Amino acid sequence: MVARLFLFILCSLLSFSGLAQKSKKPPKPQVFVYGHGPDAFSAAMQAAQSGVQTYWVVDSTHIGGHLIQGETKHIRSNQGLDVGTWAFLLKAIANVQQLSDSALTAAKKNIAPKIAQNVFENSADTIKRLAYKKNLTVTKIEKSGKKWQVILSNGEKIKVNALVDATPHASLLRLLKAKNIEPKLQPKNLDKKIDYHSSLYRTGIAVAELDKQLFNIPLNSILPDSTLQNYFATATTDQLFSSGEANHTPLLMLRAQACGAAAAYCAFFNTSSDNMNVRTLQGELLAFKSFVMPFQDISLSDPHYPQVQRVGATGILKGVYTESDAKGAFLFRPDSLVSSKEIEPIVKQLYTRSQIWFKDKNIAVLKLKHLLDLIKYVANRGEELNAEVEKGWTRRFKFEGEYNLDATLSRRQFAVLVDTYLQPFHVRVNLKGEFQY
Repeated sequence: MVARLFLFILCSLLSFSGLAQKSKKPPKPQVFVYGHGPDAFSAAMQAAQSGVQTYWVVDSTHIGGHLIQGETKHIRSNQGLDVGTWAFLLKAIANVQQLSDSALTAAKKNIAPKIAQNVFENSADTIKRLAYKKNLTVTKIEKSGKKWQVILSNGEKIKVNALVDATPHASLLRLLKAKNIEPKLQPKNLDKKIDYHSSLYRTGIAVAELDKQLFNIPLNSILPDSTLQNYFATATTDQLFSSGEANHTPLLMLRAQACGAAAAYCAFFNTSSDNMNVRTLQGELLAFKSFVMPFQDISLSDPHYPQVQRVGATGILKGVYTESDAKGAFLFRPDSLVSSKEIEPIVKQLYTRSQIWFKDKNIAVLKLKHLLDLIKYVANRGEELNAEVEKGWTRRFKFEGEYNLDATLSRRQFAVLVDTYLQPFHVRVNLKGEFQY
């Protein structure tokens, strides 16, 4: 209920229109963002769009970092994963009204520094609940009760619920050490591959394709130890998050988007970062067109990407790595078929009642009638479910072909119907990705 209320309130507040708030301090800022690169822009943009007053201090005269320096950039990473704030940047650079895979791909090949700078500057001026000031630095940072107090080089003092350090190598940590706060934030070794033997993949908050490796970033990678509650860093000393590498930009921006959403969550609910609801945070990121699973064959332009992402994050349907070419891929395979053995382990974990349904069943290829029977059994639905699904087949569910109970079921259809009627994504998970009932 709380998660749904959070999303409803945030969605009702969303708008890219509004008066510019450049060089103004917002009323009672709740989130503070520090930095000047594309990750700082991403974090500030997301925090503000998630419904909280955000104050961004740009430690430079210009916004954009490495993207506005040097020659035209050609980004070769994140093939098939141009999503979230990174996709927003590409869309603006391409100057198109609608997201399309072709427009995003073309924009990645020709990121001119001046155009990128204009996008950053113009966007920052029009995002509601975002105020920013340039050419300032943070001179002091300390805890003030449950809040952070930040002092700027112009003497200005700000108290906020959460802060995002978007400087290279998390430079604010040095100021914390000066206050005898010994943070234990260390670069964490990320598994650059989805490992279904571990449940950590369920906590993904950003996706990446980098150096031909496809993976997602778990929530715990942006969470510090208990001495640094509500402090989030977009980059660490780990070269994986280097802010100077053009090909790292998509990963850096998507990770920063998650930091911005997480900081907004803590401010919105007046809570600490160790109490965040993983699924609520992931739902917020999906609502803003980011991904939590690195499926390359279901893009933002696909009408079913939210359902596929949500079901994929539960593990009921798993992605598959391919090595068919030099690049490799991580695919959802939406048109492939589904067996009862494939879905049984996770469905039985999620719904105790389903154990009886699966008893002595070994259905090599599920048909629509099998899935509807499972839904009826688990969700206590009657025969009216058939008529409901038939009525919504084309318009509501956006399925192709005709409704046919005896037709084999694709993974796409399975994901959409299970997400709609069983809502497995609503089952909470902890920071290890383990289900909590």
